[in-house]
Amino acid sequence: MRQLASKVTLTTIGGYQILEKVGAGGSGSVYRGRNPITDKIVAIKVIPPEATANESLRMRFVQECQVARKLNHPQIVKMIDYGLEGARAYLVMEYIEGESLGERLQREGRLAEAEALAIIEQVGQGLAWAHLNKILHRDVKPDNILLRKGGEAKLADLGLAKNLDGDFDLTKPMSGLGTPNFMAPEQFQDAKHVDARADLYSLAATLYTVVTGLLPFRTIRSNAIATILRSKLANDLVAPKTLVPELSEAVNREILRAMRADRDERHPSVEAFLNALPHPANSQATSPEEGEAGVHDLESAQANKRARSRYASRRTTICRTLERFADKVWQGHVVNISETGLCLELNRRFEPGAFLTIALEAERTVRQSLVARVVWVKNLSSKKWRLGCHFDSPLGEGEVLDLR
Repeated sequence: MRQLASKVTLTTIGGYQILEKVGAGGSGSVYRGRNPITDKIVAIKVIPPEATANESLRMRFVQECQVARKLNHPQIVKMIDYGLEGARAYLVMEYIEGESLGERLQREGRLAEAEALAIIEQVGQGLAWAHLNKILHRDVKPDNILLRKGGEAKLADLGLAKNLDGDFDLTKPMSGLGTPNFMAPEQFQDAKHVDARADLYSLAATLYTVVTGLLPFRTIRSNAIATILRSKLANDLVAPKTLVPELSEAVNREILRAMRADRDERHPSVEAFLNALPHPANSQATSPEEGEAGVHDLESAQANKRARSRYASRRTTICRTLERFADKVWQGHVVNISETGLCLELNRRFEPGAFLTIALEAERTVRQSLVARVVWVKNLSSKKWRLGCHFDSPLGEGEVLDLR
């Protein structure tokens, strides 16, 4: 959510005027600003003071800036300036009018195959160019891909970038940097010695999320990182085509290859991965069928994306959220069910993204409870909502029939 300049404590930094806050994350806050000399709108990332509190951290900051300024490619967000002002460090970058791919997925769910491929092709071109210049990104994920209005995609945030020709590297051996769901398994164990195939893995994991609407290796366990790593090392990944049956075989095959635990079994480069994927204009992915009783057009399309076959049902359920109010239950009905999702009617609204445990009442079945993520919500009447949910892991055909 954007914050107006009048509510921002900073008004200027490094001579740049700060207009409004447009985002925040672990590595700092991002503002829309203006260069008072050129009157050009820019993006300003202000680093928390603790991130540059000692000499080693200041060296990492300077390294990030030096690396980023070398990257001049249409599909990479351009670095303009950087500096230190008192205890604050800041970066100045080109301003992208639009949103992140992560925000788009959170709002709309998975994208059509052709559009997903078009985005990944653009980002991959920028990433391949960085690799040719001996620079790794090491944190490729949907939140670090910006979408300009009109469809242009740009790779952002080189906070973990590594210059392969650098004289120093602040990444210590056996340290893991990056975002767990998208990281290559070798990056968990030793981020210092990864190569371009780690970025390839993250790019493929990003494509996985874009075409399925789900995180790869998702888990709800308390020891999530250890669980994710074990799954990655065992190549225990649900094939994207299992989740989205209409996905083309070529995209399914190349994602699985690029996400192999052994990097020698992956494509040799990002460029080779892009060449192996179908061209966006030639993608054979089909559009979800339109229409479903009781659900309007947009919600119908989102619901039908989840499965090839859906079955009517009026099973009684109770739901508990995994994130909050774990001790509370809400009564509901299963409207329909498929291998990868279901539609519920409940007396409580859950926001998209919430994880639920769903216990099925009445006769015993093979599956007595399910874990699902809310992907859309429709208000039916006072204290009555219809929810579309993705299962945390797909069901077998027999299990679906049992749950009807």
